[in-house]
Amino acid sequence: MQPRMRMGLIVGVIGLALNVCVSGFIGLCGPLVSLIAGAVAGFFAAQQEKLGTKGEGARAGAIAGAVAGGLIIVGQLIGGVGALFYLQSTNTALPFGQAPGLSDGVSSQLVYYLTGAATSLCFGVVGAALAAGAGAGTGYLGTPEQATPPSMNISN
Repeated sequence: MQPRMRMGLIVGVIGLALNVCVSGFIGLCGPLVSLIAGAVAGFFAAQQEKLGTKGEGARAGAIAGAVAGGLIIVGQLIGGVGALFYLQSTNTALPFGQAPGLSDGVSSQLVYYLTGAATSLCFGVVGAALAAGAGAGTGYLGTPEQATPPSMNISN
């Protein structure tokens, strides 16, 4: 397995677990976890692959960041829907609106969870885009400059 995929998966699984907790408490901070995870995955992928140009490092970093960001979307969904379930089951007062009761109709339950999942997915997609961009940036910066060999100009 290529280091870019391996680093993306490793950092993505760690980010997934972290993002379940973060998005369960403060859903808006989920993309920040993705940004950091994408940057870490991109940097380590570029370091491990020992690529020849900074452009290749950016490409490897973007792939590693996108893989990590894709896994973190799952954490965002789990944390967001879990928070909705917690708020509903404890009858916690919400800053706006009201969560449907556990005995309310199926349609109100469905709307409650589908809109929450859609919102979590939206934050997750934004986070994945940030992760890919951060991975590309740190992959670019993490790729060392290769010394160009002097050109040999042979004249007759």
